[in-house]
Amino acid sequence: MQYILTCIGMLLLMATQAARAEPIEFGILPVLSTRSIITLYDPLREYLERRLGLHVILATAPDYRTYIARTQNREFRYLMTAPHFARLAQLESGYRPMVRVKHEQLALLLTDKATGVANLAALRGKIIATPDSLAVVTLMGMEMLRAASLSLGKDVTLRAFPSFNSALIALRNGEVAAAFSSPVALTQMPEDQRRGLITLATSQPQLPVCYLANPSAPPSEVAAMTHALLEFEATPEGQAFFKKTGYEGFRALQEVDLRTMDRYVKEIKKRL
Repeated sequence: MQYILTCIGMLLLMATQAARAEPIEFGILPVLSTRSIITLYDPLREYLERRLGLHVILATAPDYRTYIARTQNREFRYLMTAPHFARLAQLESGYRPMVRVKHEQLALLLTDKATGVANLAALRGKIIATPDSLAVVTLMGMEMLRAASLSLGKDVTLRAFPSFNSALIALRNGEVAAAFSSPVALTQMPEDQRRGLITLATSQPQLPVCYLANPSAPPSEVAAMTHALLEFEATPEGQAFFKKTGYEGFRALQEVDLRTMDRYVKEIKKRL
């Protein structure tokens, strides 16, 4: 009997260790190339592993639509995503809000000084680069153009690119007259890609990037993950991370915050 109990105990211990070793996917919205995402977010991954004793791996997708599909299928245990995607994930897949970045979301309409474009009126008949057509910055930028009495598809043409990087590269290469970006995305770009860019217009602030938990994640683990994220900025690696990303830090994400994204959720559901 003692032998049997010992074997059972060893099996339970092995099962517990295997469960701990099972990788937890932390989804990162593909706002940058996969290589840039891994480089940028690896310090956060290492911190969470060390702090929580979990095996955390970073995951993303080739485009926004695939990322949304993976989110709706609840493939990510935790995820970082755009605010309107976060609201969609909460409403349709049961993801639970944890934290948001402190830096408010802004849409910037940028041009290169070499284009000679001095104001929004000079964009008539021109092409404007956007990140993915589902990106919140794209939707916010469209609102800016309408407010300036620029008709989409008539006065200006929008051309979507896979990422913020590629949209700005198209601007620098002279393929387009302007591009939508955000202050945070701009901060994360190489300095040589930012040199010579001029801001033509800035949107009103909106809810920024959000972090959520899969509804299947244990509440105690979610609480520990949330606490660890909130304390990340107090660490040396956290300070370096927030300097590189321009996020300034994390703070608690509330239900009322996510409700502000409802109008954008309606728009992306039409597009999807």
